[in-house]
Amino acid sequence: MSTAFAPGALLHDHDRWDDDPSPRMLRCARIVARTPQISTFEFVSDDRRALPRAAGQYVTVSADIDGERVSRCYTVSSPPTRPYSVQLTVKREADGVFSRWLHDTLRVGDRLELSGPAGEFSTAFHPSERVLLLAAGVGITPMIAVLEALHDLGDATDAVLLHNSHDPSSVVFERELAALAEGNDTIRVVQAVSVDPAGTWAGPVGRLDADMLTQHVPDLTTREVFVCGPDAYMQHTVALLGELGVPAERIHVESFVLAEIAPPEVNDTAGAPGHTVHFARSGKSVVIAEGETVLQAAKQVGIRIMTSCQNGLCGTCKIVKIAGEVDIAHNGGIRQREIDAGKILACCSRPKGPVEVDV
Repeated sequence: MSTAFAPGALLHDHDRWDDDPSPRMLRCARIVARTPQISTFEFVSDDRRALPRAAGQYVTVSADIDGERVSRCYTVSSPPTRPYSVQLTVKREADGVFSRWLHDTLRVGDRLELSGPAGEFSTAFHPSERVLLLAAGVGITPMIAVLEALHDLGDATDAVLLHNSHDPSSVVFERELAALAEGNDTIRVVQAVSVDPAGTWAGPVGRLDADMLTQHVPDLTTREVFVCGPDAYMQHTVALLGELGVPAERIHVESFVLAEIAPPEVNDTAGAPGHTVHFARSGKSVVIAEGETVLQAAKQVGIRIMTSCQNGLCGTCKIVKIAGEVDIAHNGGIRQREIDAGKILACCSRPKGPVEVDV
């Protein structure tokens, strides 16, 4: 039975997807080209439920691409104050299977699967009266969500954004960010470009360095700092902040590409028994070696658990543990209250004995 909606009608606040771990299908409502390589894809739910989240959090999206299920994590670029849609601003990467599919294949009206939100790269989890947002390229996505939320709420947080782009043609959300700065006394936006071929750029030109930071944010050591962009940019920026005296505990970074994680050190287990993993819903069981994960166990018996980063970061492979104990070496993809409630991440949970999971 379908529900009829009057034009513009919204459901009440209790019709939301709070703490719902199951994926949901969303429909692409519009696509907006930002630069030749970057577009914003807006998704809505057919039943018009609110999609609650914190500014700066990410979601995991999944689709069947060339006969294979593919999942990726993307930060939501729209603010939580506009909860009835999710906007993902994505750069088309030449070697990016999912980003190429979004840009080349996805059309308005198409659907994809979304789960989340997740992540703690947000002023909601690291509150401060003074924040510094440092972004490069499409790393602007969590930052514009933060700034638009501050604007929508009339929040008095003192926020400075320093956004680095390659050249004037590659600046994302230039007009939107200028409007936010113009309309808010507490928001300041500095747009810098690495190169300016035409010599017409009015802002800073050059890569982020100590002079640029101290000139435009002389009080940076007093601020909570958030950094998002390509890995090389983030490594450079975090080191630079440390050299300038910003305490490490006040620096927060967002990245879905982690360095290779070394395998856990385990004792010589030759001849030692392994650990049994039982999958309750499928009725299958398997014995895995010490140090192997629940996700590896699932693959051995042909059970598909949706996964993305496989580093304990995205939260995509979150499942319920019915019995047994595991070591969870995660990177922020699960909260302690979820672990206390019996949830685990299959990709980074290593059984300490017999384990049963709800899969």
